[in-house]
This record gives sequence, structure tokens and C-alpha cells, in this order.
Amino acid sequence: MEAKGLRKSGLVLMMVIVALIICDPIKVESAIGIDLNPCTLPACIAACQKILKDKYQSATCATGPKGKYCICLG
Repeated sequence: MEAKGLRKSGLVLMMVIVALIICDPIKVESAIGIDLNPCTLPACIAACQKILKDKYQSATCATGPKGKYCICLG
């Protein structure tokens, strides 16, 4: 059961990344996910900027099987 949840959250992450790349083509060197529950956009942006520093490009919240999490692109 947990393998299905991991596969589903991985699929959601891939779909979000592909949508971001298609809608606004940017050069992305990395994409990471951070568990933030509850995930708010300001908290997500702050966490991504802290981790990626000058490579930060964008951040968004997504919903997975264990709640909301933050996706960072840099």
C-alpha cells in the first residue's frame, strides 16, 4: 500500500515539474521536495530560498498522500 502512495506522490511531483517547465520555460538544475504540513506559499518560498540560496527559481505547494509538501526548483 505504501509503495502505491510513494509512486503516486512521485507522479504528482513529476506532473507539477513538467507543468512548470511547459508553462514557463526556465533552465532548472534541481528539483527537491520538502515536507511542510501545512504548506503555505510564503513558508515554502522561504524554505526553498534558504536551501537553494542564489540558485532558487521558484517554489510551490503540492498535496501528496501524507499532506502538503513544498516543491523547489533551482
